[in-house]
Amino acid sequence: MSHALIVDDDTDSAQMMAALIAAEHFTVATAHNLRDARRQMALQRPDIVLLDLQLPDGSGMDLFDDPQLVAHSEVVLITGHASLETSVQALRLGAADYLTKPVNMKQLRGILSRVMRPSVLKDELASLNAEWHKTGHFGHLWGRSAPMQRIY
Repeated sequence: MSHALIVDDDTDSAQMMAALIAAEHFTVATAHNLRDARRQMALQRPDIVLLDLQLPDGSGMDLFDDPQLVAHSEVVLITGHASLETSVQALRLGAADYLTKPVNMKQLRGILSRVMRPSVLKDELASLNAEWHKTGHFGHLWGRSAPMQRIY
């Protein structure tokens, strides 16, 4: 089951999003500041992080300062103070999406449905690599030569 982390200092908003995300078959944890978010991410790596831009102990974008922390998670920035500058900065740092508050539930469901789960993708890639090394097949392609490896 996929895991989501909601980082929002507004408790009501966090609980509402947690209920919606749980209904979409995710396990959910919440944090109300950056310190708690880092702790939650160390305990269980989330597939998706819904991250408020303004938190009591700093900017939500500060989580991007630790690439190892967010490397295996899709990060969606959520803010009530949207600006072109922050949206561009978030996307440059690697955010998967950018939502404004109040969060549109239809948009959130759409994001959840297309979350690329890194753990699932890595397992699939490992399986394809193992199959290729064992048989020389990559899908319908055949061969182990250097030119074929570049194609794969």
